[in-house]
Amino acid sequence: METVVADLAGRGDSRPIKLDVERPVEVSHGAGLGNVVDLEEGRRRVAEYATAVRLEDWAGPVAGPSDIERAFGTRRSTLHDWQKRGAVIGLLKGERKHVFPLAQFLDGRPVKGMSEVTSIIRNSRAAWQWLIQPKPSIGGAPLDLLKAGQVNEVVAAAERDFS
Repeated sequence: METVVADLAGRGDSRPIKLDVERPVEVSHGAGLGNVVDLEEGRRRVAEYATAVRLEDWAGPVAGPSDIERAFGTRRSTLHDWQKRGAVIGLLKGERKHVFPLAQFLDGRPVKGMSEVTSIIRNSRAAWQWLIQPKPSIGGAPLDLLKAGQVNEVVAAAERDFS
């Protein structure tokens, strides 16, 4: 197989390649997508499997802008500016209220490197989940590595995983 792949990589044309196969080849067409269901039926089916989970149960401790202002002395306008620039991650709780995972702050300031990560991973929830889950490829949770100053390693991992 290595020889075939190497030959394919070196070819500049699209001519068919003859392969000698020792066993019969099974042709499979798959089962397709199945029947299309309407939105309500789709929601009903998802509800059978989905389990409601509180944001705090997967994101860890969070706080709203007022709580952060009291705890760190950070003005709401500063917090929202950080969020706008991607320096902190705000997670939507309910329909309009954002809360901020506390683990992304060191001494009341955003962890260095967060802006680079959020510019790669645009979805706040996906970014936060990625940051807090251990990655064997980089030796730990990306957020912990950011806190340890390993910004380049984390940014490279984010690019590998999301680009």
